[in-house]
Amino acid sequence: MIKKINKYQLLELICIFIITLFFNLVCVSMNQDEIWNYGFAYNIANGLIPYKDFNMVVTPFFPILSAIIMKIIGDSILTLHLINSVICTLIFKYMKKSYPKCYYIPYSIFLFYSLPNYNLLCLLFLYILLDLEKNNRNDYLIGLIIGMTFITKQNVGVYLLIPSILLNIKNTKKVIKRLIVFSIPIILLLAYLILNNALYNFIDYCFLGMKEFASKNLDINYVYLTFLLTGIAYSIIAFIKTKERKYLYLIFYNLIAFPIIEDYHVMLAFIPIFGFFLSNLNLNKKIISYTFIAFITIVFAFNIYNIYINKYNYPNETDTYKYRKLYPADANSIAQVSKYTQSIDDKLYLIISTAYLIRLENKMPTNKYDLLNNGNLGLNGETKLINEIDNTCKEKKCTFIIDITDTIKPEATQFNQAIVKHIIENYNEYGNIYDYELKIYKNY
Repeated sequence: MIKKINKYQLLELICIFIITLFFNLVCVSMNQDEIWNYGFAYNIANGLIPYKDFNMVVTPFFPILSAIIMKIIGDSILTLHLINSVICTLIFKYMKKSYPKCYYIPYSIFLFYSLPNYNLLCLLFLYILLDLEKNNRNDYLIGLIIGMTFITKQNVGVYLLIPSILLNIKNTKKVIKRLIVFSIPIILLLAYLILNNALYNFIDYCFLGMKEFASKNLDINYVYLTFLLTGIAYSIIAFIKTKERKYLYLIFYNLIAFPIIEDYHVMLAFIPIFGFFLSNLNLNKKIISYTFIAFITIVFAFNIYNIYINKYNYPNETDTYKYRKLYPADANSIAQVSKYTQSIDDKLYLIISTAYLIRLENKMPTNKYDLLNNGNLGLNGETKLINEIDNTCKEKKCTFIIDITDTIKPEATQFNQAIVKHIIENYNEYGNIYDYELKIYKNY
């Protein structure tokens, strides 16, 4: 039975929605993941097929859901933020339900990781799943939530399916019920891919390229590794002591941090565990509430002051990203590249981190060459793309715009440097745009 929300609870949820929305629009600068997630949804809303017309390495439910809403209320990046703020507000609601005395603390940390992303929808599904398991709810509903998680991000769906089976290994009927409904979203996804002739590309990007993704993107920050191991150890000890189902789910959910063990993935795994840890302490709810209000006030005041002092372009001059916080140098660079791309008729390759931003701002369709991260290219994708580029440039005039700082520095771990080096070594340097970091290469 769904409990009614009183007017004070509703007011609290509305305030959290507004805080989350403006926190992301005002306090956090646009990052690459946000650009790509918006680009995926924008592409689908405008008729492109994932995996066929552009590359993705996760299952597509989040961008498809976002695209459907974009078709209704508009395809601006603000729409993605509205969708995301609804997801985050629901996460807040489940945090409050899970640890009613201290929910403001984990949500305060969560805010810094709350930019639009498919991982947040997976986190919401985790909280829903933990709530269902706590109340021993319908196995069909639990199977459906795990299936929805799988079509949002395939590895997280698998991580949540494993404890769901292990906890009921002696009850075959319960396992079968869950597996049957788990498969329904996957069947619907496969039907969508087959109808759009994108099944092989989906398998290539999301599964065949996973080994390369794991091997080339392995990155360990030892500070966050400590957080990760602490969270796992706490969950294991808590599960052994209490036998509560939630802790087994949390142990497996921590696997989302691999292979890139850095703040974002580790903290998304750590926050739910930290919330349950805090709930076992004798904390004063009123003090926490007042501290949260003071914290939000200070953060907003500081960031508004920071925008003014550092002369951020906010709101900026773009059409697509007008109400996103951009560094002045980024805004100028984007404007200059956009201006240059409109003056040429060549086959254009944007080998820069802002490729999606520039293409969408200029209403140009994106493609697999706009996201050249390691592991995002499918099986042997690096070699395939180099051959495709060379074959295309034998028949057409080609122009490459390369951001040297994003591509050939030793610390640029995710960007595929082999493709960049091939272009630099086999094509002609033509000049630069905006500053020396944006180099132009041509095949003539």
